Amino acid sequence: MAPPFSNSVQQLTYQKVADYLSGSDLFQASLRTYRDRPKFDILYGSALIEIEVLPWEVHPWEAGDLATVRATSCVTVGSTLECELLQFLLTENRRMRFGAFHLDDAGQVVFSESVLGGEEMSIIELQTCILSVVTIADTYDDIIAERFGGQRASDRLPQSFPQPLA
Repeated sequence: MAPPFSNSVQQLTYQKVADYLSGSDLFQASLRTYRDRPKFDILYGSALIEIEVLPWEVHPWEAGDLATVRATSCVTVGSTLECELLQFLLTENRRMRFGAFHLDDAGQVVFSESVLGGEEMSIIELQTCILSVVTIADTYDDIIAERFGGQRASDRLPQSFPQPLA
């Protein structure tokens, strides 16, 4: 059963992402899909990455349905939110070529990147979006947890990653 979509571009983008992830030697073993929303989870190293295919409803173009792919990882939970950590994240953001660190509403350290979906989305753009989050989250979760405390995804997940839902 496919998740609900807001438009055909979102559906096309979802299928491209699903094909890439399920065919990838890096991700197929840890891929989790959802029946009720266009979202995937992958576990890579010590990082959990959420990949969402979202409709882009308010955009600068006059006509046309659009969609985006957003890859996000909660890098650490419970890190001490002090000036030193925030300065570290801002300094590291300057070094990033793709994606950026930010804090979510709960004060957790997050890293994310987005790409425009649709028919024109290339596999290299999709790979860059996902792999940048995978690489940075899996590298920096150890660094941040060691320097500023907190837990990595692998510290919070059950021993066996849940089986795919679809």
